Amino acid sequence: MNSRRNFLKKAGLGSLAMASVPSHAITGLTNLNGQDLFQNKETILKAEGKQIHIKVTAPLFCPFQSLNFLDANEKGGNAYYYLKEPFTYNPFTCQASGMSGSPVLIDANGKFIGFMTTLGYENSTFSFNGKDTLTLTVPEGQEVFLDESGNSDAAWKEYNTQMMGRLQTQPITAAPSFWSDVEYCTWSEQKQLGTKKHEHFHLLNHDFVKYYIDKLVEFGYPKGKLTLDHGWGMFPDGTINSGFGSWMPDPKKFPNFRKTMEMISQKGFTPGLWIGFPKIHKHSLAAKKYPELLGAYKQGSKPGRKDDIQWLNPKSDIFDYASEVISRFYEMGVRKFKIDMSYNTKSDMLHIHKDLYRAAKLIDKDIEMEFHVPDIFFARYSDVVRTNDVWLNDKYNWEGRVKTHYEICYKSAPGRGINLDHIGGNDTTSLNEKKFLKHLEMYKTKTGYPLVSVLPHHYSKKCIEKTGEYLWNYEKGSKNFVSDFYHKKQTYIR
Repeated sequence: MNSRRNFLKKAGLGSLAMASVPSHAITGLTNLNGQDLFQNKETILKAEGKQIHIKVTAPLFCPFQSLNFLDANEKGGNAYYYLKEPFTYNPFTCQASGMSGSPVLIDANGKFIGFMTTLGYENSTFSFNGKDTLTLTVPEGQEVFLDESGNSDAAWKEYNTQMMGRLQTQPITAAPSFWSDVEYCTWSEQKQLGTKKHEHFHLLNHDFVKYYIDKLVEFGYPKGKLTLDHGWGMFPDGTINSGFGSWMPDPKKFPNFRKTMEMISQKGFTPGLWIGFPKIHKHSLAAKKYPELLGAYKQGSKPGRKDDIQWLNPKSDIFDYASEVISRFYEMGVRKFKIDMSYNTKSDMLHIHKDLYRAAKLIDKDIEMEFHVPDIFFARYSDVVRTNDVWLNDKYNWEGRVKTHYEICYKSAPGRGINLDHIGGNDTTSLNEKKFLKHLEMYKTKTGYPLVSVLPHHYSKKCIEKTGEYLWNYEKGSKNFVSDFYHKKQTYIR
């Protein structure tokens, strides 16, 4: 060990520390002068404010990078996770967007690199020169997991196992039975039935829910969760955006929301509810009552333009606000919450997720809390993550998106449930029998519970039948919905 410390000093890295390092452990790493250090397998590095340079081969898989900056045609694909051009990204402060995974990176040869703590997150970056060198800025207190064996799955599993111990994330081993049930969500059926812009936000009411349940019963599908999506709440100033922060049922659509929840339960389903909790509008009910909740503006569609909605202020009393919202609907019978719109800076979203999750679990530990940020640092504060935001539009590589979104969920949220969201995707205008069935087939062998949103009778009798077969096979099988992408028999804490 002394000879290794002396070598580090001679190499000019006297401040580069190494932890949990087996004798076979250190890889092809260089210091600031470009000198090779070691050529072995796996290690944890502490650079104490220095930079680390690692030789890599593009494209680089960046599961945290879910925003498309290069090609609008890839909005519905997956190319922006695989980068060849020069970049500098902070995986802790990037926008979570629709599907942002753990702060790790994998090169084309399976080299795996991951950050291991939120300490110093503000300055923890990956920087690629567009050729063959990845530079990590590693502030004091930050640690890096590095494995150049080429077996990225084995490395990622080991990283997850160590991180679960560090973060005290206990895997789901027992849960209320409804957590593993199939789910039905009204969102894409609302879009299917809408005939003009934004109409789908106004279609969801008591009668719509009854119609939706009646179709499920008609098809003979298994009972499960039934989640009401965007459109059940109030829009105080008449705009859709004013609904963010107005988490009260619209009395015109639902004269007695509790009765609607009771109807769902009496039909044999578990009531669920969509809430875009991290967003808030200045004209919302919550903003008028608690103006301190108003945070940064959402960036608009054009550079320099702000949208008219804001994010929650992560420094405000999120816990009390969350407790108020969750308890309101829990008392009405809701047992599952689908949290949406966690699109802003991840370091801000983490605070919001923590307080929201803790508030729900103090109300009832059996409430299912679902999110769309499958990140190892977020995993402790979620029960389920969803594969989220797929459009089966042929101008996109939607098949690649389905595969990548699933991979990120499965590998970035170990020990958490997966919602295979959802058969047929979000874009009902481009959907047909062939694509519906192809998407369904892609989910059949995956860990996670199935979710139906748009009803399959719009496309064909075959879609009804094949969906039923899939749902019943899941229902009668092991109902395996929890990611096992970690070493179960190992001690987590290192």
